[in-house]
Amino acid sequence: MKIRSLFWIPIAIALCSSPPNVQADNDALVTQVVKLLSNSDHEFRAAGLEVIRTSAKGSENTKTFAAQLPKLEPEAQTALISALGDRGDVAAKPAVLEQLTNKQESVRVAALIALGEIGSLAEFPSLINALQKGTNLEQKASASALIRMAGATVSEKIGMESKSAKPEVRSKLIEILAARRATSEAPVIIAATTDDDSAVRTAAMNALGQIGQPEQLAAILPGLLKSSRGNERNNAERNIAEICKRISNEDERGNALIAVLNTVDASQRDELMSLVGRVGGKRLISFVADIATSSDVSRRAFGIDALSKWPDASPADTLLKIANDTKDDAERRQAFAAFVKVCANRDNRNDKQRLERMKQAMKEARNLEEKTAVINRTRTAYDVESMRFVRPFLDEPELSQIACETIVELAHHRNVRNPHKEEFDVVLDKVIALAKNEEWIERAKRYKRGETWERQR
Repeated sequence: MKIRSLFWIPIAIALCSSPPNVQADNDALVTQVVKLLSNSDHEFRAAGLEVIRTSAKGSENTKTFAAQLPKLEPEAQTALISALGDRGDVAAKPAVLEQLTNKQESVRVAALIALGEIGSLAEFPSLINALQKGTNLEQKASASALIRMAGATVSEKIGMESKSAKPEVRSKLIEILAARRATSEAPVIIAATTDDDSAVRTAAMNALGQIGQPEQLAAILPGLLKSSRGNERNNAERNIAEICKRISNEDERGNALIAVLNTVDASQRDELMSLVGRVGGKRLISFVADIATSSDVSRRAFGIDALSKWPDASPADTLLKIANDTKDDAERRQAFAAFVKVCANRDNRNDKQRLERMKQAMKEARNLEEKTAVINRTRTAYDVESMRFVRPFLDEPELSQIACETIVELAHHRNVRNPHKEEFDVVLDKVIALAKNEEWIERAKRYKRGETWERQR
């Protein structure tokens, strides 16, 4: 910090601590702050801005400070607007609003952000206009202001606007409602889950994942059914599963979901089995297993898919039984793949338990495809024994490449690799010699040298 700044700041502090009822001292403080605002030295200016944020109270003083805005350079204007916003006095609003048409983007952005503290519903059109037509930074600033603006009526206004705005703006308004934790606008958000625009539907589901409540599940399910299969459907299921988790008791959660499913038309119910899988819980396993073992082939596929999405390994034995009992090759492939997948889940089991399931799966594997799946999923058991389990497959030509990849993934974890470095180095040398993938080779070399690897996005 420059010497002259060190000299001034104690004076500013002394002025700030002057008795507030002494008019002369207050006037002197305001005069000095005004001088500091136009000072080209950043540190001098910062001392004045701090006074504006914390001292020299009163609307008249606010107006005096705000009146300096047209006289300042853009950088100083931006800083002063920010200080006025922090000050929180609505007396600054007229001067701040004038800066929404400033030629400098940084000034306009600062003005929009400040409205979050000193603005009201009267400024709503300006904020919506910036959200819709502004630059990227202006849109973010407007959203920030709408999130922070106080008052329940603000949330209500945002909810009303979200019904008629253009889709791209509707999505942003729904995100703002979620950030405001505007549970009062849940009906508006729920209605948006069946919108014709996929981005609006996704924003609504994301918002409900944050603020939705279990008692709203029945109203939300039509939105899940409206979602497109693939990423949108998966995203919707994950968010609804988050809502279900707000029921802390596992059995009560399962019962609540079953009750909601029974309100859905029978022809659509099976489509919701995937959601049941994401929610999980022992109470729901038998419910889904009945579908997975029904006489209807198409229903069985829905049930097996649901079990494959379970968040833990609890349906593993059920899936293995289905895989071993079925006479249908496609169903065997689906059930065995699901069995291996849930066995590999990073749930509350330890890594040795996870590995034991992988060893069981390998004994049950009937062909190259199934063995490949087991070796691939073994990477989720972070233990040196996992490497020892996979190591022999380096010598089997048809399985050597997936074994190389899994060993490299296991070596990625320092806590697994470092205590057994000599043993890992020997295996990594073999990977380097066998692997056909250049990335795996490079990673193996790095891990041998004790280096890290930043996973490519």
